[in-house]
Amino acid sequence: MFMRYILTKILLFQIIFSFAQNEKNYSQLIDSADFYVSTNATKALQFLDSIPTPLKNNIDGKVGEYYLLQGYAYDRINQDAKVYQSYLLSIRNAKEENDFETAGNASLEMFRYTYFVKKDSTAQKYLDDAEKFFLLSNNTLGLIDVKQMPAYMAFTKKEYDKSNKLILQNIDTYKKITDDSYYYLFANFMLASNYIHMGDLPNANKYLNELQSLKLDTTIAPYNYKSFKATLDICMSKLHLDKNQIDSTLYYLSSARKLKEYMPIISQGEYFSFSAEAYNKSGQENLSRTYLDSLKMFQEDILRDNIDASFELNKILMDTETVLQQETDKVTKSKNFNIVLVIIVVGIITLLIVLYRNYKSRSKDYTSQEQDFSQLKSKHKKLTVRTQELENYISEIKYKIKQVSSLKDESSQKNKLRDLYRNINAESSNLRSNEENHIDLLRELNDDFFNKINKAYPMLSDSELIISYYLKLGFKNKDIAFFLDKSIRAVESQRFRISKKMNLENSKLLVEHINKTY
Repeated sequence: MFMRYILTKILLFQIIFSFAQNEKNYSQLIDSADFYVSTNATKALQFLDSIPTPLKNNIDGKVGEYYLLQGYAYDRINQDAKVYQSYLLSIRNAKEENDFETAGNASLEMFRYTYFVKKDSTAQKYLDDAEKFFLLSNNTLGLIDVKQMPAYMAFTKKEYDKSNKLILQNIDTYKKITDDSYYYLFANFMLASNYIHMGDLPNANKYLNELQSLKLDTTIAPYNYKSFKATLDICMSKLHLDKNQIDSTLYYLSSARKLKEYMPIISQGEYFSFSAEAYNKSGQENLSRTYLDSLKMFQEDILRDNIDASFELNKILMDTETVLQQETDKVTKSKNFNIVLVIIVVGIITLLIVLYRNYKSRSKDYTSQEQDFSQLKSKHKKLTVRTQELENYISEIKYKIKQVSSLKDESSQKNKLRDLYRNINAESSNLRSNEENHIDLLRELNDDFFNKINKAYPMLSDSELIISYYLKLGFKNKDIAFFLDKSIRAVESQRFRISKKMNLENSKLLVEHINKTY
């Protein structure tokens, strides 16, 4: 009876979960946006915009990552005001989700934006937060990124000698990171730019050539390389423009124009301004006026984007208030459901006690040992029959599930699923086991798994062993939480503790480790 309850409920959760996934797996849209964000920011935003609000209901646990990718995409298309709000929302949601790696990346981007673009004194706070989050997530590359920032800060302050010294003392470290050459690319970008501003063309060309040698490096996002290259071309055009070397100036501006869509927003303004000045000095006043007009339109677009972003931020804040109210309503409904559930469970336990007493009273009539043995033998036969019935019952449910999945009409699917759910609940017992009985039952299902994991990690509690087993079965956090009558946050916390006891870098590696090892 109890075994049938457990297996029936497992099947029920799988049915409901599979149906939910067939409806829409919005997490896949996050993965798609991540794939396109470096090569096609507009397409990445389309994937993100396809996820309906409230986000927490559809991509719970990935909202911080959603806003981080949104910030990357807006940065690619130079919508600075939206970049700022996206990174802020990413930090806030990632902290709530304990996604420290995402929180670290968003904090680092906020530092870059507030320090370089807004010239804001609060930038250092974001850099300190990034280091803290990367330490919590054991992200060594993120910590190296933080380590590069002092040189970057000196670079933005036009302290070129200081910036070069900070970079050169770590240049070998950056070069050795072959699985992500971005750090070496960024170092060479700053060195080349510093030497250009210092008027040292031999060294500028040396590090510019080193940067160009990384053009085909597959560990570098093409956007990053082209963005740095476009910026350096504009710097070189300014150097030659100041020397009235107009042909060289136009050469570098022409090179930058080929990478115009990858230019940072500040570089785009410089491109229009330098082009206007260069054509004016060359006597081509019509072209000069064209670039001045383009500069004016560019500045107007920036102003308009900032206004639009402000309205959008206000809307997001209002939507957040609505979501909070909805979450409060859910908590209230959940409490009411739990009260009803407790009443039902108490009623079932009372019924079982009555049935047990009746059974005990009847068993007194069997006085002889031979009769007891005969009864046990009879029960054993019945158990064998019931086991076969349960197997047939499970096969029947699987067959019905396949029939439902073959229906093309969504409304028919939902009606059939609802009928199947009623039948399952009508035939199953609503009996909950305590933790001790629960793990005993699971050991009967897969004793080999529990023996192995107990031997490797004897410090795991029964509750942690149960969660490890359900993770191996492919259950998600919310399924385990509902099945064990716990909160999702409690399951996440236990997953974190299990990962620590298994000496894993983070809880995201837990499922892979369990499946691979046990």
